[in-house]
Amino acid sequence: MFKVDNEKKHDENVEQEENIDEQLEEIDAEIVDEDGNVEKDSSEDENEFKEKYQRLLADFTNFKKREEKARADFKKFASSNLIEELLPVLDNFDRALKDQDSEDSFVKGIMMTRDSLWKVLEKEGLEEIESDGVEFDPNFHHAFQTEENEDFKSNYIIETYQKGYKLNDRVIRPSMVKVAK
Repeated sequence: MFKVDNEKKHDENVEQEENIDEQLEEIDAEIVDEDGNVEKDSSEDENEFKEKYQRLLADFTNFKKREEKARADFKKFASSNLIEELLPVLDNFDRALKDQDSEDSFVKGIMMTRDSLWKVLEKEGLEEIESDGVEFDPNFHHAFQTEENEDFKSNYIIETYQKGYKLNDRVIRPSMVKVAK
């Protein structure tokens, strides 16, 4: 099926190139005025038409490239609304599992459910923003609180209140953190 589609696309491209060559030949032909007389001093007009045609062709090619990129971006971020709505569910799983006994079978089941949800989201391009113990970066972190703390260097994150996430390298929720002064 893919081979047939590729052959069709190749045939269409060859056909488009032939059409362009034919149009260029028509431009190269003699220019006739409204009365049917051949214009003898038409080399300037002919060059002008060629230049306009080439500019239009370049503009169309650039337009096609922009549209393909826009379509690819749309596919890449189409699921972002759904993922943003699922982040509180992921947070609730983390809160529920925070201080639980990992040997309890019920807790193991919740951990497996959380992990399977995370794998699905990760497959869509979601990744967690690193925050605990790293230097504060306003592009990825939201400073919720600051505190004097001798155990941490100035401008380093002491604690994370809410995890932050990126979707395909775009921040969809910054980490809410406490920063050392």
